[in-house]
Amino acid sequence: MFVFFAHFLGISILFHLPGAFYQTIGSLLLFTLCYSALTFVLEPAEKLLIHSMKLLGINRRITFFAAEMITIGCLWAAIFTADELLDDVLLTTSAEIMIAVSFFAIDKILYPRQRSGSLLY
Repeated sequence: MFVFFAHFLGISILFHLPGAFYQTIGSLLLFTLCYSALTFVLEPAEKLLIHSMKLLGINRRITFFAAEMITIGCLWAAIFTADELLDDVLLTTSAEIMIAVSFFAIDKILYPRQRSGSLLY
């Protein structure tokens, strides 16, 4: 419940920055619910892609950068899909990307990875 409320609060704040449009608070709650559900659905695919990148055995810096881009891409895909599913919410592509990067940055700040679990060990 706390995670859902935190996402709702974050989305409602981030929607005001790029001038995103939503009709009611209910539509914003529904958007948050769709976004949260989609991130849970996309997370296994994201982890699989990142693990596949680590198994390729290429340069660690390139692998680290690719893993971060995959994470941002999956966040954007969840936001984009939730936006397309709901007619009451209108986001531009730049707003979707800004929200995805913002959530990525917040995740990195609040939950820093341990060095032993990092791609750069």
